[in-house]
Amino acid sequence: ADPNSSSSSMSATPGGPGERSRRAAARLEEEAPQFRSAAVQVARPPSLAQRGNIGGVGLDRVPGDYVGAASAAASAAVRPSPFEEPKDDIRKLLAAEDSKPAAAVAAGAAAAAPSAESNWAIDGGSTSLRSVPTYYPLEKSSRCVSLGGRGVEDITARISDCCRIMSVHAEYEGGGDVPGTAYLRTSEHVEIQLQLWQGTAPRHPDGCVIVEAQRRRGDAVTFHKYSRNLLDAATGAFDPANYVSLEDREAEYCQKAEHMRDSLKKSSASSSAPSASAPSEHENALLALEIAASLLKKDRMDARQLGMESLCLLTDPTRTGVETALIASRVVLTGSTQDESQDDDGDDCDGTDQWGIREAILALVQFGRLGDDGGFEQDVDSDDDSCAGCSGGGVPPDEQRHNDLLHNLALAVLANALDVLETHGARLCEAGSESPSSVADAFLSDSREMMERDLLKTLLGKLGDAQVKPHDATLSAKCLRSLCEASKDARRRARDLKAKQIVQTALEVGQRTHVKLEKESQKVIHTLAKAEEETPSSSGGDQ
Repeated sequence: ADPNSSSSSMSATPGGPGERSRRAAARLEEEAPQFRSAAVQVARPPSLAQRGNIGGVGLDRVPGDYVGAASAAASAAVRPSPFEEPKDDIRKLLAAEDSKPAAAVAAGAAAAAPSAESNWAIDGGSTSLRSVPTYYPLEKSSRCVSLGGRGVEDITARISDCCRIMSVHAEYEGGGDVPGTAYLRTSEHVEIQLQLWQGTAPRHPDGCVIVEAQRRRGDAVTFHKYSRNLLDAATGAFDPANYVSLEDREAEYCQKAEHMRDSLKKSSASSSAPSASAPSEHENALLALEIAASLLKKDRMDARQLGMESLCLLTDPTRTGVETALIASRVVLTGSTQDESQDDDGDDCDGTDQWGIREAILALVQFGRLGDDGGFEQDVDSDDDSCAGCSGGGVPPDEQRHNDLLHNLALAVLANALDVLETHGARLCEAGSESPSSVADAFLSDSREMMERDLLKTLLGKLGDAQVKPHDATLSAKCLRSLCEASKDARRRARDLKAKQIVQTALEVGQRTHVKLEKESQKVIHTLAKAEEETPSSSGGDQ
C-alpha cells in the first residue's frame, strides 16, 4: 500500500487535523481588534486660551492647529501679538540713538571730564561702561546708584576719596577692555575688585550705575567692613569724620582695657598668692615665641605666614598686653628675652641662638624672603641696594606674592617692636643698664653686620616706592621715625642719605591717595626737623 495515499486521505477527511487548524486560524482572525483612524477634535480650555501674558510671555499666541483658525484669528483681532512689541521698541530706540544730535554727544563728553579731587577718571563717562551680562548674577555687595542728571565722575570721586581716607591702595582702570574697574588692596591683605556697570532697562532703571564689590583674597569679615564703606561712598552716605572718630575710639578703648587689666592683675596679686601650677604670663609669652619660631623654620608657605602673623600679634600691646609685647619686642630687637646682665641666671635667654626670630625678621625686611631653614640666605648681588621685596627673575608669581606678604608682615613686626621701645622703653630696659638709645644703636649695628646692608637705606628705598606699595611705605615710615627718635646715629645717617627729600615725595603720594602714609610721613619730617635743630646747637657746643 502507498503511504502517501493514506496521509492525503486523512487530511481531506472532515474533522481531521488540517481542517481543525484552518478553523482555529479563521476564528483568531475574526476576534482580532480592528484599528481605524477617526478625526477627533478636542476643544482647548478657554481659561488657558484667554489668559494673556504670564511671566512676560504671551500664552494666547499659540499655533493654529492647537486652538483652531477661528480662535487664532479672533485673538489676533482683539490684541496685537506681544512678540512684535519689543521689536518695535528696539527699532525706536535705535532710531533715536542714531538721530541723537552732536551737541548732546559733546555735552556728555564734557560731563565725563575728570574732577580735580578724583583719582579715578572714566573715559567717555557712563556711556562707556559695560552693561551687566544677561546670565551674570550680581554680588550681594552691590548697589544701584542713580546719576540724577550728573556724570559718573561724581561716583568715582567719592569712591576714590573714600579709599584715600581708609588708606586703601587702589589701581583704577578708566578705559581699555575693562572700563570702570578698580583693584583695591587693604592693609589687612584683603583684595577687592570694584566694578561699575551701566544699568539698563528692564532689569535695572535707566540712568543708573551699579557698583559691585567682589572679594578676591583675604578675610571675609574685613572685606564686608570695607565694602560697606565703599558702597556708602558711592551713594554719598559715607561720613569721613565718623570713620576717623571710630578708629580713635577703638584705640582709646584698647588703652582703657589695658589699664583695667593692669589694675586687676595688681589686685589679684595682693589678695592671694599665685598658684604654682598655673603658668605665668612670662612663660606663656615664651611658649608662644617658641611656637612662632618653629613655624618660621618650616618650608610651607602657610606655616611661615602663620608664624609671622603670630609675631605681629605678640608685639602689639593692644592685642596681647604690654608685658607680652615687651618680651616679644626684646626678642625681635636684641635676640634675647632678658638683659645681658641677667644672661648668666636664665636658662631661656639664648633667644635668637635658639629661635632665630631676629635673623628671620631682618632677612625678610632686607631681602624680602627667607632661606630654606627659615633663616638668612643671601643669594643676590650685595651691590644692588634696591628696595627689598622686589620681584626677582625666575620667581613664580605665587611665590613672589607670598614673599611680598611676608615682607609686609616683617615690617609690621619691626614697626610694633620699635613702637614698644619708644612707648615703653623704660620698662623694656628697667631690668638692666640698657637704654632705648643703646638698644636702637645695637640693633642697627647688628643688622648691618648680619645682613651686610644698611637698614635705614632699605627703609628709605621702600618710601621711595610709595606710589607702588603704599602699605609697605607706611610701615617703613613708622620704623624710620622710631629709630630716629631713639638713636642720634640714626638721625645723622638719615640726614646723610637725604631722607627728608625722599619722605617729602612719600608725603605727596599720601596726600593724594593714602591718609596713613601722609600722617606717618609728617611725623618723620617732624623728627628729622628736630634733628636738624639739634645739629647746630651741638656743633656750637663743640666749638
